[in-house]
Amino acid sequence: MVPPAPVLTSGGPQPCRRPCFGWPPLCGPGAIKEIVRQIRLRDLGGIIVVDFIDMDERKNRQKVMQALEEAMRADRAPYKILQFNDFGLVAITRKRVKQSLERTLCTPCPYCEGAGYVKSPQTVVGEILQEAQKIARAVESKDVMLRVSPEVARLLKSNQNTYLQELEEILGRTVIVKSDNQLHQEKFDLA
Repeated sequence: MVPPAPVLTSGGPQPCRRPCFGWPPLCGPGAIKEIVRQIRLRDLGGIIVVDFIDMDERKNRQKVMQALEEAMRADRAPYKILQFNDFGLVAITRKRVKQSLERTLCTPCPYCEGAGYVKSPQTVVGEILQEAQKIARAVESKDVMLRVSPEVARLLKSNQNTYLQELEEILGRTVIVKSDNQLHQEKFDLA
């Protein structure tokens, strides 16, 4: 029902075909209770927008607001319910009181450290070239050993680019590229 987003969470009751016990056709008392239950269960915080589609009649909007206020009273988290806007949306601001369900049940990815992304091999090669420019004068050995992840090694050794030639020109020496499965894609060792 409600996929969480970092700043905004939105959702809305599913329409039903007929009015439920005098309630507007799109949101019976059960829908409001379920909305509030989901907010509390998932400990949603920030701005929560609930879409009450086609809620045109003023008395229906008032019923919904009263039911929403009543259902939210049991919530321990600080909240504020804003009135219906012209589009039939109700915004609720709520402060999260504990960690989200996702953070409670899951741990950040150890590879990307929870970012969801890692630097591309091209980006890592760019960083290697920058590092090479910094250390070029200090290199004294005949050859330079570059230890990188397999993806970056494949890119450096590829015939479709000149990264390795460029690196050797910067350092003024032969560069031996060593692929290391244990090395994180974003890490490299230039010695």
